[in-house]
Amino acid sequence: MTGNSRYLAEVLKIILPKHKEKEFFLYTNKPIHPVFRDLLGPNTKEVLEPKKIPGPIYLNFILPKRLKKDGIEVFWGTIQMLPFRKLPIPSYVNYHDLNFISAPETMAKWNYIQHKLLSPITMKHADKIFCLSKNTKEEITAFNPTYEKKCIVVYPGVSKQKTGKVKTNFPKDFFLTVGTLEPRKNINRLVDAFLEFKKKHPKDKNFLLILGRRGWGEEGELLYQKLNDPEIQKQGIQFLEKPDDSTLAEAFKQCKAFFFPSLHEGFGLPLLEAMLEDKRCVASDIPVFKEILSEKCDLFVPPKQTEVWTQTFELMSGPKKVRSPKFPAKQWTWEETAKKIEEVIFL
Repeated sequence: MTGNSRYLAEVLKIILPKHKEKEFFLYTNKPIHPVFRDLLGPNTKEVLEPKKIPGPIYLNFILPKRLKKDGIEVFWGTIQMLPFRKLPIPSYVNYHDLNFISAPETMAKWNYIQHKLLSPITMKHADKIFCLSKNTKEEITAFNPTYEKKCIVVYPGVSKQKTGKVKTNFPKDFFLTVGTLEPRKNINRLVDAFLEFKKKHPKDKNFLLILGRRGWGEEGELLYQKLNDPEIQKQGIQFLEKPDDSTLAEAFKQCKAFFFPSLHEGFGLPLLEAMLEDKRCVASDIPVFKEILSEKCDLFVPPKQTEVWTQTFELMSGPKKVRSPKFPAKQWTWEETAKKIEEVIFL
């Protein structure tokens, strides 16, 4: 379950029950996450390809035929891509970032090539572009000023997850970070900073808890091995792979502070989840995070400066402090997110 799929699932939870008179088709070339299966109802149909087909071939050659066959009247591309041939129906698309321009070094080579070739076509053919942040809208406008009128900023929302009775084995005092082990998330640098912090303060009792999954590149391979090294774990670092939603929610509740060292993000949904639990955040000093965090209680760190990340562990290692001012939760609801999307796709 990624931030992008969380965004889609939460919006569909609100939209689908409200429009029982309409038919919804969820097209996919891969088996869907159980949370989406739970959304299926009398007016909702999953269309799963019977054969394994690569994503680009499915999107550009198979999907358009499916849409025509099923008589689809409106298409919403939720993964930042539309077919390269313009569809004969209104087409809308989610845009989380323009990594292929602003942070190509953080992308897998094939993913970079795909977006470099197809993103300009997608943005050209889209009738409206749902941008997860003002920063994403500004990046698209800088790429092509004529697209500004197409862009609508639709922030994610946030809601507390029901944890029930969750058995966890978290340390008593811990800092939390979450994310896939990949270059863009910059978790390796955070680990090095924490190890340096422990070296300077060997009697410190705080842990660093990392929740996520194995990704790609050096962070997907070397960092994965590093986090599973018993010697590293002895220094106060714990890695929990593929946590379920309840475990993740409980980690946000119990952590001392939340760290988010990404080199680049389309938005940063985990920051909202941390703030909702009244946690202070330490995050990379990148433009999109300035839209989310409060300079009065959160800390911004130059993402590539390991020594500054070490200093922030020192600053956060004292007694736990709550947010001040409080997080304005009513301004960040999934209902508001769904409302803005409804106003476009059901026009």
